[in-house]
Amino acid sequence: MNRFLLSLLVTALAYSFSFAQEKPERNSIDINEIEVWTKSVQLSAKGDTATIELYLQSYLKNPREFKLNTFSSGLLSGNEKPLWYHSMQMGKVHVRLEDKQNYLHYLLTRNEPVVLTIKTGGWKKQWGKPKQLKLAIEDFEEQGKILEYTIDL
Repeated sequence: MNRFLLSLLVTALAYSFSFAQEKPERNSIDINEIEVWTKSVQLSAKGDTATIELYLQSYLKNPREFKLNTFSSGLLSGNEKPLWYHSMQMGKVHVRLEDKQNYLHYLLTRNEPVVLTIKTGGWKKQWGKPKQLKLAIEDFEEQGKILEYTIDL
């Protein structure tokens, strides 16, 4: 009876381990106590619009205000100046270039990822998919201080 139970236990453990899947490790970076990782990078069919999607997640402070400087952030095409966005969206907050809004404000909740989508017109097909994004965000500890980060996509 003991052998039967032992063999049943071993079989059950082997079965559970065979179906256990490791989570793929995401390539994330930490910026100002926010974890950031790439969801997708796409080009339009014509190749004139690039769209990137990032996940942003606050892991320390709850809740936490996130302020993105829209005119200092954008896709990098090989030069130091970022290309201006056509539109940015984070959750339900939507900002277009013609709105002339300097900041995108969002309240991040701890351990709840939010998608940041940035669409950039004027992209050239010969550049291929975007490889880097520059984000300029306000430091949560020192109001008015802008921190700039270059993110490899």
